Amino acid sequence: MSNLTVPGAVSALSQAFSEILSGGCGSFEEFERRALEVARRSAAEAMSAALEARDRELVASRPQGSKVHSHRARTLATMTGDVRFVRAVLLDDAGSTLYPLDEELGLPMGDRVSPSMREFLVTCGADVPFERTSRLAEMGGGSRVSGTTVMRSVRRAGEAIAASEREAARALFSDGVAPEADRAAAHVLVEADGTYVTVRGRKDKVEVKAMVAYAGKEESPGGRVSRIDPVRLGCVGVAPGEFWREAVAQVGTRFDLGRVERVSLGTDGEAQYVNGISAMSFAAESDGHIDPFHVDRAVARCAPAGDRLGWALLQLLEAGGPEACAFAIDSLASVGALRAGSEKVAAYLRNHAAEIGGGPSMGTMEAEQQHTYKSRMASFPCAWSVAGADAMARTRSWISSGREVPRRTREGSLSPKRRRARDARLAALVDPTPGRRVQSDGKGWEYPLVASVGGMRADIRYEAALDLI
Repeated sequence: MSNLTVPGAVSALSQAFSEILSGGCGSFEEFERRALEVARRSAAEAMSAALEARDRELVASRPQGSKVHSHRARTLATMTGDVRFVRAVLLDDAGSTLYPLDEELGLPMGDRVSPSMREFLVTCGADVPFERTSRLAEMGGGSRVSGTTVMRSVRRAGEAIAASEREAARALFSDGVAPEADRAAAHVLVEADGTYVTVRGRKDKVEVKAMVAYAGKEESPGGRVSRIDPVRLGCVGVAPGEFWREAVAQVGTRFDLGRVERVSLGTDGEAQYVNGISAMSFAAESDGHIDPFHVDRAVARCAPAGDRLGWALLQLLEAGGPEACAFAIDSLASVGALRAGSEKVAAYLRNHAAEIGGGPSMGTMEAEQQHTYKSRMASFPCAWSVAGADAMARTRSWISSGREVPRRTREGSLSPKRRRARDARLAALVDPTPGRRVQSDGKGWEYPLVASVGGMRADIRYEAALDLI
């Protein structure tokens, strides 16, 4: 339908709106609220009638051999309110129940939330608290859902994203099948770091491991610098090795790994992220760099608060390099001019001298952590579980990478028990012969060979540790 309005519906709604105005409205706000309520309720009723009409058409053209078993009601929470309809249940030759309308529309089994409503709940729930998301859905004219429904929607989306990311890593590193990329870049910049969030039932925090890869930076007319085609990965409770396998696979979903010539990795110097350079073997060249934010912060904190020595050390670091700065820190620390622990900063500068300074412009991972993860997972009073934190981190990284929220499918909504029962019915339809146990006589399974050491020397019999046969 090219025209998004229906003349008959417009005429009917116009008459209904006129009656609202004639009945008296104190303000345009009141008129708008009542008009939208009428329009949404009318849309929901029209959707219900259309669904039932389509179900009758499908039943009339049902497959040969199937029969109508019963009719069952279903209610869906949608963006226009609750949509209630009754549809037919069929029985086929195998004894399986069929829902023609549900199957044509791809509605997951037992799901009370429509796909569009589910997408709203996940997208909004990944940004604001779950209870607020439910209120926003209702304010927008949608069905009333609970905060628990929002939480479960985000959790299921995160689990689906995790399964997709793990499968991409398995296919790449086990089967050698690279992900299908939508872009290409000769030089890819990768930044990785961790941030910590609180979880319930534990005194210690859990780490959100995060990675972002992009093809350089560009400056907008307003002077703002932004990354080019960024792709992200955020997860909780994943070992460093598995994290980097998933990270490389996600890089491959954005940039063709076979056309990447160079990779630059920026980290804060922590071993689990620095060692990620070994996972970049798909590129001909790879180089590691320490995030200048972390280096500058560590050097500046060596000086007492308010002391200009910190600024002088930063100037020395930029002009003379990490070795010169480390020597100056040791010298000043020896006369008590710096804070305790400054010797660790000097050792840090020496150990990572080759990775400090130079290289492409990076050093934006701290802002990435704050805006992508901590703004949702640490700013509100949260009670995350480890699984919930992992689902939220993956969902936020997925959405911020410009990807659509995974949709629940009808096949994916089948429980293992229902899937086994369906497969058994189909197998019985193909081969109706009942299975039977093969009768046998004898002692059952025996060793295929029997050996004897009875005629051998005593030392051989002793070392064989076998009973004599």
